[in-house]
Amino acid sequence: MVQPEIQYPRSRKQPKNHATSKDGYKFDPADDYWQLNKDINVAVALPAKVMPETVTGFRATLLRYAEESSACHTRNMETRFRRYLKETGALQVTTSTLINWRASLGIEFEYQLGALRGFLIAWHDYGFEGISNEVVDLLESWSFKGNEKGAAVLSGCPETGPFTDLEMGTLLDWANMAVAREVIAFEDYAYLLTLVMTARRPVQIAALRGRDLVHEAAAAAPMFRLKIPRAKQRGHGFRSTFRSLAILEDLYLVLSEQHRRSVAEATKVVRQEIEPELAAEIPIFINKNSLKHVKDANSLRDMLLGDTPDKLHAITKTLNFALHRCAAASTARSERTGEFIRLAATRFRRTRGTNLRREGFGPFIIAELLDHSSTQSVSIYTENTAQEAVVIDQLVGAKLAPFAQACLGRLVHSEREAIRGSDPKSRIANERQNAVGTCGSFGFCASGFKACYTCFHFQPWVNGPHEEVLVDLYAEKASSREAGCADGVVNANDQLILAVEHCVAMCSREKARNLNAAPVMAVSQHG
Repeated sequence: MVQPEIQYPRSRKQPKNHATSKDGYKFDPADDYWQLNKDINVAVALPAKVMPETVTGFRATLLRYAEESSACHTRNMETRFRRYLKETGALQVTTSTLINWRASLGIEFEYQLGALRGFLIAWHDYGFEGISNEVVDLLESWSFKGNEKGAAVLSGCPETGPFTDLEMGTLLDWANMAVAREVIAFEDYAYLLTLVMTARRPVQIAALRGRDLVHEAAAAAPMFRLKIPRAKQRGHGFRSTFRSLAILEDLYLVLSEQHRRSVAEATKVVRQEIEPELAAEIPIFINKNSLKHVKDANSLRDMLLGDTPDKLHAITKTLNFALHRCAAASTARSERTGEFIRLAATRFRRTRGTNLRREGFGPFIIAELLDHSSTQSVSIYTENTAQEAVVIDQLVGAKLAPFAQACLGRLVHSEREAIRGSDPKSRIANERQNAVGTCGSFGFCASGFKACYTCFHFQPWVNGPHEEVLVDLYAEKASSREAGCADGVVNANDQLILAVEHCVAMCSREKARNLNAAPVMAVSQHG
């Protein structure tokens, strides 16, 4: 079947026929060469005999990588796919050519296919033509020895598999900061947060309406629930069956605000106040194109409650573009690879399933919480994750820190260089009451000094006693483990540990740079 021409989403304001790489370089997706940064130029033209759907899918997928991933990683995927075509003589991606290529590579070099696997599965996840379900099933059934990269490359696919706890924490920290600084739109943030906290399919999130948000008052503590429409149910129409899911107040407030904005959009169109009962029927994620056809309150009611009640709901392609915009803007990196974290709706479901299995829940509970009608498909969400393959300690933490890049602050050589450096109240001390840096925020904060290492307002001092913080954090972790605490409690500060390790590494590099520059400066002054 011939598919419609792919419309590439735009993540930033730019000319119609141009995209922007992760490093900010503009290029034309129709060109055969893309300049992604000052050093890297990738060739995207494939041999003329390659099947047209393979060419189209490859270019579309590589474009997503160019906008969401580093230039180096994008070039690696282009190089490895080109090598696959050259060494197999394939004109498209098939199970037989992949099997033959793996056999020809041998165990020593099969990591080449292991690296390409994530790209091919992502290609399929994006919905582009050229990769069949059979190819994906084969790739997901394979495991590879991999090339040796120490603690940085662990088991599990960092591009298509579940997120680790550290990756999820890093992603949420970035998203919270990005929406506050208006780097991403609030609607995009709301969708990302819903994926993270519910692990539901995009079609289910698109079907949400205001009345699905439930606030239950209670004597002890209020409860917040989300009635989520079910999907893939034979014989049931749009929003005919639901499952209730307990949610955090944070998500409730974010979705309530997003719904308020959708109601405001509708109010602007009908030019009158919308009664509460009808307002509750307005989608949380509204289809702004369909909203243009609404003339008044009566036509709004007909569209929401008539024969085509899904017309005002955002289409899943729109939500996919929202996730793409988040990925293009994201600076969150994986501690496993040092690469930007690849976002896909399926990864959040796999993460939820894996975490539930890790906590000891059986297939029936997992199926219920992932909204499956049976346990038949549960196994695809419960594959092994790298979170189970690594324990952060003094040796591993130092090695992973450069990959995680979790310390978001800006180094300063002295308190005098810092923003608010003249204000004694801005000074940040560790648990031993030794100053480690300066807070550059003029707002109120009661998070404590530990949160500073993952905050972009933090200005760590190059000569600050950051090692003391590390010693205390590792001691606290060891104490929790000896006390028999659950893994979730023992590993609760792993992201913070990597942030402090990263800070220590940055300070060490800066000290070494200053030491090497000192003699040159002395000669210059003498001259």
